[in-house]
Amino acid sequence: MDVVKESIAAQAVENSLIGLWQIVREVEGAELQKGFVPHLWRWDILKPLMGEVSENITLEDADRRVIIMSNPGARHKHHSTNTLYLSCSIYNPGETAPVHRHTSNASRFVLEGGGGYTTIEGEKCTMSRGDLIITPAGTWHDHGNEGTEPVIWVDVLDLPLVENLAVSKFEFEYYEKDDAGNAVRKDVQKVSLPDDYSGMVYGYGGFLPAFVDHQRGESAGSPMFVYRWADAKAALNRMRHLEGSPYDGIILEYVNPVNGKSVTTTTSFFVQLLRPGEATKAHRQTSSSAYCCLEGRGRTHVGDTVLEWGPNDMFVIPNGMPHRHENLSSTQDAYLYSVTDAPAMKFLNLYREEAA
Repeated sequence: MDVVKESIAAQAVENSLIGLWQIVREVEGAELQKGFVPHLWRWDILKPLMGEVSENITLEDADRRVIIMSNPGARHKHHSTNTLYLSCSIYNPGETAPVHRHTSNASRFVLEGGGGYTTIEGEKCTMSRGDLIITPAGTWHDHGNEGTEPVIWVDVLDLPLVENLAVSKFEFEYYEKDDAGNAVRKDVQKVSLPDDYSGMVYGYGGFLPAFVDHQRGESAGSPMFVYRWADAKAALNRMRHLEGSPYDGIILEYVNPVNGKSVTTTTSFFVQLLRPGEATKAHRQTSSSAYCCLEGRGRTHVGDTVLEWGPNDMFVIPNGMPHRHENLSSTQDAYLYSVTDAPAMKFLNLYREEAA
């Protein structure tokens, strides 16, 4: 019988086939997470490396100067979780990256430096520490630094998801009309909207302008491209005396002001406050998550792994892994920023959440 099985297997391999019995544990395994592992990237290691990168790697080497958070369990080394790509970009004073767009939803989350900006569909979005900048799929955008020191931000894209669906595409041929109406190729966009357009039009909760076209470019995401950290932190602190979530403390989601949904079709963004000494209960979701610490120090237990974090440290939680957070200080608050692929999971009716 073993000889027959071996013959069947050999014939299958020769014809690019495989029997389920050969890989049944891989296909029907009880564990949701396959390959990816919880992992933390420390800022005290990353920052000096980013400094070396800024001095020795030019923008021409890869259009954008980026260090990717490569998950040790990933088959594709530019994947941080099965659906999320997490990286750090650094721009020196006076530098610009060419205008482009892509089929992935993307975001920028500022860690260090002033003077950075992203221009999106004609809106120049300035950046300060903790600000969230959204570049939904299909929106033209370019980056730059008008400050006097390097600026570093976190990029989070749904690139692994889009790649696995075989629809990843980047476009760099951008045109604007000149005074004669001719299409002219441009490296950067013309700023065509007033300063702080997102905040001016959408920055007042409960009010939505009825005279504005909320469709921006080819985006199906939020027309509000900038979410200020000062506003997010103030909102968290207004609620600090509430009980909060037993699993996440005081937690807020950034939302599309037009419909109240997540800011992109595939990813949702959160900020949370862990009060002094606060320890949450464990839970798990079928979504994967990427985190960045803004302030404070703490630890996150992910399964049997303990990740101790401080300011600017980043870590990921793979799909289905139980996790809980602790603020290690008895006097100082801790603030975490996070991104998950929950909207994609919910659309596919694959999202589940439970206490662990």
